[in-house]
Amino acid sequence: MKRIFLIVLLLVLPLLAKTEWVDPFDAYDEAKAQNKNVLVMLSMKGCPGCEYMEDVVFENREVAKKLQENFILVHLDVREDSIPEKFKYFATPTFYFVDAEENILKRLNGGKHAKDFLKTLEEMKK
Repeated sequence: MKRIFLIVLLLVLPLLAKTEWVDPFDAYDEAKAQNKNVLVMLSMKGCPGCEYMEDVVFENREVAKKLQENFILVHLDVREDSIPEKFKYFATPTFYFVDAEENILKRLNGGKHAKDFLKTLEEMKK
């Protein structure tokens, strides 16, 4: 019985991929250690596009899996957090794909549907 439970648990866990945000001060060290790029999301409370990304797109199993496998995730609120000067934005959400050496690889403005966001994630994975 224990074996069956363990097998079921191991099969279900990947389906429960959850977006895990990392402290910005640890992100680049983790990216180097795990050979991943960093995805920085600039958002703001009450932003419909930000809420859509968090509640719909990031909850999509395929998106969550790609994020977990390929990126270190940093979430910054433009009103509450200190935003590094190099991360310019005119609206939220704004996404920056950054390598472990802190070089900006790509900037993405606005919310996207899961299918379109997946394409970008595929382009930007290491």
